[in-house]
Amino acid sequence: MCKYCLECGWQASTAEGYTEAEVSKRAIDHFVETGHAVDSLRLPPPVILEN
Repeated sequence: MCKYCLECGWQASTAEGYTEAEVSKRAIDHFVETGHAVDSLRLPPPVILEN
């Protein structure tokens, strides 16, 4: 999951090691602090290599 600001370069993602709950909390905090609109995008699942 990736959440990003529609008005500035802010973003948070599970690809950065955050849980989905942490990403959501960071997005809410960004909105409360700035009033900027935040949108989200689902990331594709990681590719699993099999031997």
